[in-house]
Amino acid sequence: MEDVVEMESASCSGGRFKLREKLELQEFQDKFVIKSLESPAQGFSIDRHDGNIEPIHGGGDICGSSPLKISTIYGVVGTIRLLAGTYIIVITSRKEVGNFLGFPVYRVMSMKFLSCNEALKQSNSQEKRDEAYFLTLLKTVESTPGLYYSYETDITLNLQRRWKLSEGWMAKPIWKQADPRFVWNKNLLDELIEHKLDEFVIPIIQGNILL
Repeated sequence: MEDVVEMESASCSGGRFKLREKLELQEFQDKFVIKSLESPAQGFSIDRHDGNIEPIHGGGDICGSSPLKISTIYGVVGTIRLLAGTYIIVITSRKEVGNFLGFPVYRVMSMKFLSCNEALKQSNSQEKRDEAYFLTLLKTVESTPGLYYSYETDITLNLQRRWKLSEGWMAKPIWKQADPRFVWNKNLLDELIEHKLDEFVIPIIQGNILL
């Protein structure tokens, strides 16, 4: 799906919704935990056995142990369920390429799949082969070109449509502001939306940036 974003400058108005920008990924034996570095009390966990998501509130150690690995990520692209498990896709690097209405726009430079498919160990040989095949297809997502997003404003609507929006529209979660026709990862965001993780739901477009 393609869309073209024209870069403009504009003053910032109050009451805008802002996504969590820098996240900490904690990898435990039984789950992944994603927390906001800006607000550590906010985040969610993903069970590595079945892919179930649990929002977390509070800054305590929810797992009772130290993580095996900690890294910084820059957003969650979404989740996808295959035959024998769930995969969560995260943004591992980004590049600021311009601004839209005075807010930074980033290009996705690299992504990573996190496997939540411990159930695969109980699958038969055919199921494992099928899963491996589908995962190979999914890996092409990691190299998808021209993916863009912003933490502070929707980039799916042109200026003419934006001016027609009702007062207070920009205070809505960005995924609610976005035109779903141009959201490249629309079908990957369902579980995050279902669990009301609005501050982590990043609408991404595929297209070109006109500077």
